[in-house]
Amino acid sequence: MATFRAYAKVLEPEDPTMRIYEAGLRACPGRPGMALAEVLRRSGGVYQTTTPLVPHMRDDIREVAELTSDTELLRIAELTEVPVSLEHLCGLDPQTRIIIRSELSYEGDEASQVSAAARPRHALATVMPDGTVIPGDVRPLARLGPHPSG
Repeated sequence: MATFRAYAKVLEPEDPTMRIYEAGLRACPGRPGMALAEVLRRSGGVYQTTTPLVPHMRDDIREVAELTSDTELLRIAELTEVPVSLEHLCGLDPQTRIIIRSELSYEGDEASQVSAAARPRHALATVMPDGTVIPGDVRPLARLGPHPSG
């Protein structure tokens, strides 16, 4: 069965987003992640937040839910945002930078049976096992200019 999870974690120096940032390939202005204090301010001090589910992620979740008859995944596919617990971050320095992510993981041959497998994947960069960062096919903010297609 495919699994969906949304989570928050401390942004570590070896995290791919940090390596990409340090290589000068920035998808967003500023450092990756955000201070835990900012997330808590937005949530009114509650150690829980939400993260949006973009339409293509919802479509992917719905498709695999229908393929596997997973009612819980089907319920998640109807949401525009999902809750993310921050309880495990209690006691950390409020200035600790964290990242919030959501991911859909397939099991067995599920990935080959859904349209997401055939969809081209675009990337800002690829981080190789040795830490080398190779630019991808998505234009980072630092290099905005005329788009090659128009």
